[in-house]
Amino acid sequence: MSQCVSISSEGFLVQSTQSPDDCTGYILLTPTEYDLALKAIDINPADVLEVFGLVFGWVVFLGFLSYKVKVAKSVIKLA
Repeated sequence: MSQCVSISSEGFLVQSTQSPDDCTGYILLTPTEYDLALKAIDINPADVLEVFGLVFGWVVFLGFLSYKVKVAKSVIKLA
């Protein structure tokens, strides 16, 4: 079970009576809780690639769009 602790002025860990939800210090976890927390955040390479592709796609699209706006402005000036 997780525990709320704080560091005393002497540098020691002191157990707090606060619940982990209201903790203002540090929370100590058991190894099982730590493993469950890491498994809850499951990021795989396919997810990273998907996000990178989406963001890079938007950058390319906005660059292309700004080029089209620049061309349109120059055409309007000529008319």
